[in-house]
Amino acid sequence: MVKRKHIIIILLALLIAVVAAVYCFQGEAKKITKQFTLLSELASKDGDEGNLTMARRAQQISRLFAEKCDIKANLAFLSGTYARQEISGLAARARSQFSRLSVRFYDLNIEFPDEDTPTVTVTGRASGRLRGGDAFDDVLELECSLRKFDDSWLFTTIEAVEVLEK
Repeated sequence: MVKRKHIIIILLALLIAVVAAVYCFQGEAKKITKQFTLLSELASKDGDEGNLTMARRAQQISRLFAEKCDIKANLAFLSGTYARQEISGLAARARSQFSRLSVRFYDLNIEFPDEDTPTVTVTGRASGRLRGGDAFDDVLELECSLRKFDDSWLFTTIEAVEVLEK
């Protein structure tokens, strides 16, 4: 009888541990999803904006990135390791090319190979109107790594993944 109680207590403890772990990872996944939502909102642009607004948004975008971030893109001039301040400059230059810009992320697949560094595979879509009047629409498959710093998930790597066209 005593042995049975010990087994039940151990099983309950294991069940509580599993539920707590699942809850913890779901909470972290929500925080990561929020980072993508915030990046989408900050990168998007509804119309002309003043220099102060553009600089503030670029600075806010850079705060979503770690002190050093690796960007691997199809464009050689964009690929490299960037400091947070350089990311701010890249964001400002990129956004300034558009009169309107919409950035959206779809199909987030968040995996935790280890609890410190989740990998997120996501489809990113940027569409809008360039300053010259031309329409712009691009879809990329991205693989991103994040790391937790002071209870915030920050981007450490963003890589454009080659997708075969039909």
